[in-house]
This record gives sequence, C-alpha cells and structure tokens, in this order.
Amino acid sequence: MIKKISILGSTGSIGKQTLSVIAKNKEKFNVYSLAGGKNIDLLLNQVFKFKPKIISVLNKDDAIRLQKNPLLRKVKILSGDSGLKQIGQSKEADILVSATSGVSSLIPTLEFLKLGKRVCVASKEIFLLLGNKITALANQYSGEVIPIDSEHSGLFQLIKNEDISNIRRVYLTASGGPFFGKNNAQLRNVTPKEALNHPTWSMGDKISIDSATMMNKAIEIIEASIMFKIPHKKIYPIINRKSHIHSIVEFIDGNILFSGSYNDMRIPIGYALNFPNRLDSTEYKFQPDERINLIRIHEKNYKAFSLARKALDIGGSMPAVMNAANNIAVEAFLNNKIKFTDILKIVEKTMNKHEPIKRITLKKILDINEIALKDAYNIVNK
Repeated sequence: MIKKISILGSTGSIGKQTLSVIAKNKEKFNVYSLAGGKNIDLLLNQVFKFKPKIISVLNKDDAIRLQKNPLLRKVKILSGDSGLKQIGQSKEADILVSATSGVSSLIPTLEFLKLGKRVCVASKEIFLLLGNKITALANQYSGEVIPIDSEHSGLFQLIKNEDISNIRRVYLTASGGPFFGKNNAQLRNVTPKEALNHPTWSMGDKISIDSATMMNKAIEIIEASIMFKIPHKKIYPIINRKSHIHSIVEFIDGNILFSGSYNDMRIPIGYALNFPNRLDSTEYKFQPDERINLIRIHEKNYKAFSLARKALDIGGSMPAVMNAANNIAVEAFLNNKIKFTDILKIVEKTMNKHEPIKRITLKKILDINEIALKDAYNIVNK
C-alpha cells in the first residue's frame, strides 16, 4: 500500500530531501500535504510536481493569492498556525514529517499522534518544549515517533529492541564544526560566514551556527534523554570529524555497537518513512579501508554542554527557555549584533533570569517560550 505523507517545512533542507526520497520511491509513497514558509515559488514547484491535496503557507495574504490561481483550484489552501494544525488533524495521511524550524510544528505533531499515526521528527525544538508530552501521547494513542536526525536515527536502530537498563553509555558524535581545536580568544572575532562553513554537512544557517557552538550536540543530548528515557549522565558527546559514525552504545556486558552511514540525510529520512523495512539504494558503497577516528570531547571546554545538562537537571520549563534564548542569540550573531562568543553568554543569562515551572501544559510552555524570547532579545539589546 502506498503511504500518504504530509510534510511540515517542505521548502526547508529536510523537507526538500524528504521529497527527493519520495520522488525516487513513487511505488511506496506519495505526498498528501505540504506546508512551506515564505518561499512561495519553491512551494509552487513542489505542488506542481507532487500534486498534494492540501498546502499551507505562513502568511494569510499569500494564501489568498494562491487561492486565486486557477492551476490550484483542486488544492485546499491554508495558512498560519491553524493551517498547520489542520494538516496535523488530517486522518487521510499516514505519516507526518515534522521538519519546520521553531515551535510551529509542536501542535500539529501532537494532533497527529492523537490519531495513532507515525511522526518522523526532524524538529529538535519540540522535544525541548514538550518532549515528555510527545512520548506520552505516542504511548497513549499507539502512535510512533521515529527520529530523522542522523544521530538519533542511529541510536534508535541500535537500541530499539534493548532494555534501557542494559545500556552503560551512549555516545552521540559531532563533527566538531568549523572551529574544532580553537580556543575562546581565537573565536571572539569570527564572522557569520566563517561559522557557517560546516566541514561535512550542508545545513541551514541556524543549525550550522549551533554546530559551531556545540549547542546542536547539547540539544541532541536533551532530545535523546527525553525520547529514549535515558538518563543524560549516560549520554556523552564524541568527535568524529568525517561524520561517518553517528551513534555508539556501550552495553553493560562489554558489547559496543556503532551506527554509521554516509553523510546524506536521505538515509535516515528513508529509514524513518519506511520503517521497519529499509529502502534499497545502490548509491552508497562502503570502503573498508576508510579510517574512523574518534576524539574525546572535554565538556568543560564547551559551555553548551553544561547549560544543557543544567536544563535537564532542573527540568520542567528550563529546556524550552534555553532553546528560546539560543534562537535569539544565534539570530543576533547572524545579523552582526553580537560576537560569536556572546551567544552562549546570552543563553546563560536568560536561563538565570527564569523561574522554572515543573508542571507544564501546552499553553504554559508556549507562553514561557514567548517570555524567554523577549528576555533574550532585551539582553541582546543591552
């Protein structure tokens, strides 16, 4: 049976690569709905190629203009958060790919899980906001949460049949970003262009900066801890400069399992879409003579890890505050308002300002997210 796919963030990096996987596997998948942002021209190209039943755009004015297009008369056109929510409530779709940046994919993800269906998660932020609720809903309604991130996809494959009590340590690999080996003094005057120059992956601006500060890996520790119910003190970052190894699990009996792949996000995307089966591909050929080097990370050299572990230890609303502050700080750096070394200082100051709330609801966490964004913005402006 052909599976119908809805994609939140179809014009972004993960969205485009998901459509690439679908295009190569038309006998297995087709597109049911697409949600894009402001890149209307690209979204229209996707609509004409994949012929979805529903599309959603960010702005209502764009939706009104698209509704007047005679070529789209058979397409239901939505906009804003309500449009995303309606996509999440679509019973006809089989799989939702949650790949928007920011918090906009949280509500449609929750709605889709209530239908007892599969969500393929690429958006890290929703786990920082309401990760425990996401996993609880999946369990309550027999839905599935399958990660698209290469590290979490690898970890999922390694431990999906294992009891968590058998795990001694988990290692999530990092490339080290463009500034591996440099000290704080050397980083003070780096430019956004230099920080965006990732050594192995082609990614969006935000995640590229997070990779340079190591915040991306710190956030992945939070996500892995919540998604797989693994205490964060068992999860460690480790450097693999070529990014061929994604996850390592050390078990209590001495066995160590590695998960790796080539540097192509279509691999974890295809795995998530077609799980428990795998898509056949002739694109990748393993070269046995390739050397795999793993380098220990000294967390004390990277403030991001101490901030993430503090957020997990405090729990409740603190991971969401950390995430919101980081979003504002990264944006400020990309706009040349602050220095690279100021990013994590702003995150720390915002976290210190926050009075954490333990029992959080959807409304509370969205309100807290807005407050944290404003607090971080004010700190930047000072």
